[in-house]
Amino acid sequence: MLESLAAGGAQGMFPPVVTDGPDGTVVVLRHLSGPAEAAALTEALADPRLAPFLEALDRLDAWCLRAASQWNRLIGPGVLDLTNAQLFGPLSAELLEACLTSAKQQRAADFAMLRVAQYERFLDLFLRRLGRDLTEGLPDVPGIHGPVTAIRAHGDETHNGGGRVLRVEFAGGGRLAYKPRPASGEALFLAEGPEGAAVSVGPAGSDGPSGRPADSVFALLNGLPPASGPVRLPVLRCRRGRDAEGAGYSWHEWIEPPESVGVLRADGELALRGVVLGPLRARHFWHRAGALAAASFAFGITDLMGPNVPAGTRPGDDGPLLYPVDLEVYFTDAARLADTGLVQTTSDGGHHHVGLENVPRWCDLDGPPTCWTRDADGVLRLARRTRPLARTWTSSVVADTEGRAGYGPYLGRMLRGMFDAWTLMCRHREGIAEFIAGRAPGHVVRVLARPTREYAATLAASAPGAATADFAPDEWTQLARGDVPYFFRDADGGPLHALDPPGGTVHVELPDPADGCIRPPVAAVREGGRLDLARLGIALRDAVEHVFADLDGPEVAIHDDGVRITLRDLHRGEVSFDWTEIRRRITYSWDASKLRLRIAELTERDAMREAGDVGSANESGDVASAGEAGATHARGSEASPAYDGIRDRLLRLGRVDAALRGPWAASGFTDTQLEAKLGRLTDSGAEWLDGVIAEHGWPGRRLVGAEASTVASGLVQHLVDRTDFQRRCLRLIEAAAMDGDMRWCEAAYLVDALRLAEGREQVYGTKFQSQKGELVPSPIEDASHVDERRAGVGLGPLDDYAARLREHFGQAGGVSA
Repeated sequence: MLESLAAGGAQGMFPPVVTDGPDGTVVVLRHLSGPAEAAALTEALADPRLAPFLEALDRLDAWCLRAASQWNRLIGPGVLDLTNAQLFGPLSAELLEACLTSAKQQRAADFAMLRVAQYERFLDLFLRRLGRDLTEGLPDVPGIHGPVTAIRAHGDETHNGGGRVLRVEFAGGGRLAYKPRPASGEALFLAEGPEGAAVSVGPAGSDGPSGRPADSVFALLNGLPPASGPVRLPVLRCRRGRDAEGAGYSWHEWIEPPESVGVLRADGELALRGVVLGPLRARHFWHRAGALAAASFAFGITDLMGPNVPAGTRPGDDGPLLYPVDLEVYFTDAARLADTGLVQTTSDGGHHHVGLENVPRWCDLDGPPTCWTRDADGVLRLARRTRPLARTWTSSVVADTEGRAGYGPYLGRMLRGMFDAWTLMCRHREGIAEFIAGRAPGHVVRVLARPTREYAATLAASAPGAATADFAPDEWTQLARGDVPYFFRDADGGPLHALDPPGGTVHVELPDPADGCIRPPVAAVREGGRLDLARLGIALRDAVEHVFADLDGPEVAIHDDGVRITLRDLHRGEVSFDWTEIRRRITYSWDASKLRLRIAELTERDAMREAGDVGSANESGDVASAGEAGATHARGSEASPAYDGIRDRLLRLGRVDAALRGPWAASGFTDTQLEAKLGRLTDSGAEWLDGVIAEHGWPGRRLVGAEASTVASGLVQHLVDRTDFQRRCLRLIEAAAMDGDMRWCEAAYLVDALRLAEGREQVYGTKFQSQKGELVPSPIEDASHVDERRAGVGLGPLDDYAARLREHFGQAGGVSA
């Protein structure tokens, strides 16, 4: 290992070298490397206190030689090697620290042998499971073939006998997360089946449109028809496993960071990088983050701190999402949205690294406990880290290209996402509860006996040492082996358990829970008893409080996407949602002591005036309104009454077009005078529409209503020799459809019109022509799958559509739907 270190390898097998960083942090300069530091380390390892460390490494090296030979067909060269710091670095650094900080050498030796034995058992079990599951079934993720080329151990804390989360990479390029613990929240809430099809609510185990049962709670919700707006929750491929002894574990696909990464802040050469989105993508992202926040609050999902909820992408995603990849604690009685860990309120006493972190701070939540520092005399000395580490990457801070972090600039979209998800869950409460009732008995929830930080502090102060706190015997049993205590029970209730490594489970008894402890499952949460319209107000208030300092206060008014937000100060506010499907306005208001709910009739004029700006296209294809993000942030501003005029003119255009186009079709499209009138009408209408778009953005349903927005789309379709304008409008229509502001079929109609104008085959079969006196579709690309594409945009089968056209137009030609 020392030879490898001298040659520049074994990076991370020893603690890093750090120096002072910004905002009271320390910055990792580098890892030990090169001949000089290898020689110095060789001399340092002669310290008698490190004899247990060297003995532990010898034993671990012997295990590596045996395991690498035994699993050489499964694991690639160099992976099961002591110099592989990705796999063995965390253990090596822990053992080194234990030997240097222990008051008694024998205690250090016992602890070092215990940890090495644990790690060997942990890896042996992992390799057996991997070998078995490769043939019996791993998640259906692309690239899971060939030998394993890398294994990375994650986390500074261990559970259940030295277990850690592993990232496993294959020669085919696929990556999986291996979770050596029984809690199965990812499978219960996030699982997506092999086909990834949408499902519908119904009795437990019922089939959805795909003809197979729903895979998980979030997959179920994604497949339901919207209640007040579109909902998209994260799902991923995962599989659960169980050994003969009954110990549970799981695999799921590794969520990769999105491509849209940029610098959030910099200090000299030090840079903090994270996800950076254009305004349109940021609007979509925060709407979906709002849906996740509402679902987490509804189902009592907690412990969603920053590292547990990375922003990432997976195949098929149309933009980054937040993925709760460490979903262990659920069905809790979450009284506040802050209890989920996604936000922080002024009354919280926890850390600021929440899941929806809104400030790109330098400090990191985790990091190596010990580091090398250089004294004034130039000598490197190993010391326990007392200041936070400066991070260079964050998965929990998402910013936009305007340099604004968090959802504060998109508060309307965030709250709208919460409302849309909440109304969906309320509308289908009984069906969701029945679905969960059929699944919960096979799943496991983690129980936190006390805050994890109490365990971590005790381990840091006493490992390897004696108990100093009033822990219960079952807690101390796990602390004594270097683990953070881990307890669990079935998701439908029952006795409390703990794992008893190397296999099996044991019943445990713990004292009554203290403040901050979580003892799920709570039956009322599991059964949907907390899903009522009024309860959402609690979560909305917390979401606003978390970003209040980021808003243009102290008094704030925001109008966006059918949402009106009025904030008088930190503790007094009001938010209204237009629920156009049921013609109601739902208003939540609060002060320091009370929450109120009002429901009022919604008029058509209200619906148009309360709609937010949709925006116009910028050069990157993102949407911005006059250079700003889509929401309007002001004090007391109102939507323009001119929207009424836009709607009325579009409807008049539609009536005149219909009056001309019907007779023209009846003439077999041979009346040149009518054709000329239609051309003039379309051209003049398009010039006016271009100005509307420049000033107000695309006239979608929220701006002008469903009927008028359809007229605008048809106007663009019927243009001739204006493909640049059509292509620009297509981007806007697609953006509006992603936002639920247009039907996807309108984009399909325009795609086909553009394709034919450019001399290419159409995609969706919406355009017809006369061929030997019969209406037939214009040429279609990959015609055998056209019905699948049509279904994806809400269109029916092509044959049914063709029959209706022929009945309506007879044998006329040149039909453009």
